[in-house]
Amino acid sequence: MLRLVPVFLLASLAAGNCQQPSSADRGVDLALQGHCPEAMPLLDAAMRDSANEPGVKRRVSFAGVRCSMLLDRQPDAMSFLAWLEQAYPHDPEVLFLAVHVFSDLSLRNSQELMNAAPDSPLVIQLNAENFEKQGDLGKAIAEYRILLERVPHKPGIHYRIGGLLMSQTGATVAAEARKEFAAELQVDPRSAGSEYYLGELARRVGDLPEAIRRFALATELNTSFAEAYYGLGRALLDVGKAAEAAAPLETAEKLTPDNPTVHFALATAYQRMGRKEDAAKEFALQKSTSEKLNQTTKTLHKNVSGAGSPKP
Repeated sequence: MLRLVPVFLLASLAAGNCQQPSSADRGVDLALQGHCPEAMPLLDAAMRDSANEPGVKRRVSFAGVRCSMLLDRQPDAMSFLAWLEQAYPHDPEVLFLAVHVFSDLSLRNSQELMNAAPDSPLVIQLNAENFEKQGDLGKAIAEYRILLERVPHKPGIHYRIGGLLMSQTGATVAAEARKEFAAELQVDPRSAGSEYYLGELARRVGDLPEAIRRFALATELNTSFAEAYYGLGRALLDVGKAAEAAAPLETAEKLTPDNPTVHFALATAYQRMGRKEDAAKEFALQKSTSEKLNQTTKTLHKNVSGAGSPKP
């Protein structure tokens, strides 16, 4: 799709010198003119040529991605994009291109899956995930339940349903979610997410010993699970065990250093332990990360809403 390379990127591709065009330049020019079958051999050769500078290969890769997508050559598109992401890891134009490439590939492969296996359980799961993305949680849950009728022991599905239930309100929602997470653990005993949510549900009803047990299990199953470490530390604080709470909160802080809530909980633990200087440091970090988060939120809101943009 032509939209994969926006106009301002095409202009940057066309920017060259007035000297005799190289094979790389000819490949890029052919790509811009839509002659992709002729352009691709030149673009491939230009990427393999060690004499070409990064700037040349950058233009070649943008053209290569464009032609690969137009020709439906997904592996080639990923190869060109992988080079760009490695050579220019934080470049806004590369990131913008990657967003469009992955979005387009997702749509193409989804359609191909539906055409190739319309009755597959994978299509049911894809439908459920699409409803989930659209925010239609009721239909998503219904599709996941249909999937479980077809594949009763498929890992991750009870967990998905439980997670969706957790975002809803109602008198029976918590009990239903608890059943789903328990069912997930029957299918996958190593589901750290299910243990975490069972801990959170226990915490909400004041069963702190059960919450602590579940959060601890979640951290054992997934040693990079920041939310579980935070949940464990917070529950230990709630039962008056500040010294025991410090270790999981310190781990949560290492995993999510920009989370103001974690800094606040750790500061509270240090304060109760009499570690005044450490507490002061964490309270300061809580304040700075909170301000940074608020500023980021305001900036995103301004960019999305267009507030503050100059009037025409």
